[in-house]
Amino acid sequence: MNLDPRSTTAMTTSRDRGLRPWLTVWGSFCLTVATHGLLSAIGLFQTYWRGHQLAGDYSDSSISWIPSMFGFLACFFASPAGVLFDLYGSSVLLPVSSAVYLLSFLGLAWSATYAQFMACFVVAGIAAAGPTTVAFSVVGHWFRVRRGLALGLVTVGAAFGGIFFSLLLKALFGHQSLSWRDAILVLSAILACLLATGVAFVRKPAPKRGGVGSERVRVDLSCFLSGRFWLLCYTVWVYELVLFVQWGSIPTYSVTTGLGDPFYLMVGYNIGAIVGSSVPPWLADRWFGPLNATIIMNIFSILVVFALRLPVGGTSAGALFAVVVLMGITTGSSVPLSAACVMTLCEPGKVGTWLGSTYTVVGFATLVGNPITLAILDNWGAAALVGFLGGMLCTGLATALAVRWVCLERRWTWLTRV
Repeated sequence: MNLDPRSTTAMTTSRDRGLRPWLTVWGSFCLTVATHGLLSAIGLFQTYWRGHQLAGDYSDSSISWIPSMFGFLACFFASPAGVLFDLYGSSVLLPVSSAVYLLSFLGLAWSATYAQFMACFVVAGIAAAGPTTVAFSVVGHWFRVRRGLALGLVTVGAAFGGIFFSLLLKALFGHQSLSWRDAILVLSAILACLLATGVAFVRKPAPKRGGVGSERVRVDLSCFLSGRFWLLCYTVWVYELVLFVQWGSIPTYSVTTGLGDPFYLMVGYNIGAIVGSSVPPWLADRWFGPLNATIIMNIFSILVVFALRLPVGGTSAGALFAVVVLMGITTGSSVPLSAACVMTLCEPGKVGTWLGSTYTVVGFATLVGNPITLAILDNWGAAALVGFLGGMLCTGLATALAVRWVCLERRWTWLTRV
């Protein structure tokens, strides 16, 4: 199978040009800020609850199930959201899911117990599947040649949102005159503006008469019968596990080890993620191809974990900050590159279904990753956690190489753009 998007027809690539595709990227960026961006700062909610509403009553591992459920459901319901997007577009799915997502945070403002926090984040997770799936899937319909770049710009929204919401939550939670309710209402107002912008600018392109996508799209879950699909799913599963662990565990790791300020560590991580979300996808479009770029970034991640984080990451606040920034670069590239790999494996009319199905499987990494790693941190220490993450990245590298081998008809051609 040829995974080079430059081999598509001129009819398909013509959509890469003009203002309309880039307005869609802008709207998708705003949706990503509101969903993945907030999710990338979710560890700060854990830190706040640990010292306030849930202080003394629940362990870090127990509290971590709340954001983990949020991330899991956002991924798990991506498959039905993707099918709905392929069948009917975004005109109903996007505004309805965005409204429910916003209402869940308004409900959070009046919450004070573990059960109430969990209920709000369960609803938010289910609803988030709509905007997140639409934000990435619609790019696959507008772009072919510059797909990696477009996906990278959309994914930058997660890193930008992580920085923005980290600083915002620090200011809101640290303000003496603001209550929990006031802080969450301010957060909800900002989310409303971002979601409204996404709804206004994001739309699926009309199919060209007689061209690809002009036929009636049918529900097709045959991807689950593909060996390539499952190999790629595990690769993405590992990357999402490591990514979500960084989002959730960096603040707790900082508090546990006494190194650095959790808020500024999250800012540093997301600064690195901006670079990772934009530069590797651009290089993938221009030279390497999405799968080759994924493998390169995986190797970089392994080097950072074993050569830097394990020996020196726990020695000082400065060393930890440097490692966190580098991990932001490596893991920040995973979402756009993984999405680009999935899109090149499927037909244009099935982008939503394939991408959603991938993240339904991947969602289990977000469910178990944070609680497991926090349990490792509590029982065996920071070195064991770093070793666990490094080992998982090695298995992800093995399956990424296997995907490449299968797609090249079981041949090792190292210089082929894939």
